Amino acid sequence: MSLNSFSTRSQLACSAYSLVMVLIALAATLHAADPVAKKADEFPLEFRIVDPDNPKNASLAKVEDKLPPLIIMFPEGKTADKVDATAPIGRLEGFRGKSKMLPASNDDPGLPVLLYGLRFLERKGADGKLEGYDVELQGEFNAVKVSAPTEAMADFLAGKKATFVLESKLQYGIISTQSQTKLEMSRSGDQIFIYSVEGDFTFREAFTFYKSATLKTETPTKRKYLYLGEKAKLPTLRIL
Repeated sequence: MSLNSFSTRSQLACSAYSLVMVLIALAATLHAADPVAKKADEFPLEFRIVDPDNPKNASLAKVEDKLPPLIIMFPEGKTADKVDATAPIGRLEGFRGKSKMLPASNDDPGLPVLLYGLRFLERKGADGKLEGYDVELQGEFNAVKVSAPTEAMADFLAGKKATFVLESKLQYGIISTQSQTKLEMSRSGDQIFIYSVEGDFTFREAFTFYKSATLKTETPTKRKYLYLGEKAKLPTLRIL
């Protein structure tokens, strides 16, 4: 074997080795960028919801010291048809008790609702496979657990803006309730941003139905979101 031939083979071997190393480095980079390789979310996902418009929230660092949004259905105690419903609303409020978190809301003739937190849960079958998702809407004393739309949940987990339409039907003896809550929101790491809330609420007492005017609350012009959610451990409340 000539010296030139040996030198050429060595150069080829070095070139092949360098190419292999480049391919390995490229594969590692692609794997790191591949969303499939991203660490899976650990459920439940829990967020305390706060209202930045409450002046007490501005200077507080801890989410547990901040106040949640207060949503009023049946404004001024009137139905969508402007019929006074303060008496039946009062009886409906009696099932949950007086608010200690926002005591001033107890004097409101309407139906105050606290959006204390959101807990997202996986729903799995007996074989352990994922069947879907649920979300708990937490108030001050109890929570409502409803099914979360699959498409909205996929967008939400991917960091995209998602629209959740959440429906609930509850029975309290001679009183029954039906509600639909529409939330437009997105997630970024340990925070969620709620951009709008739309709600409809109807309840029946015996044979009489009372329907609230539709609630529509949107992002104010002074910021990019309506309410802020921060990752936090939520309490275990009674599920209605």
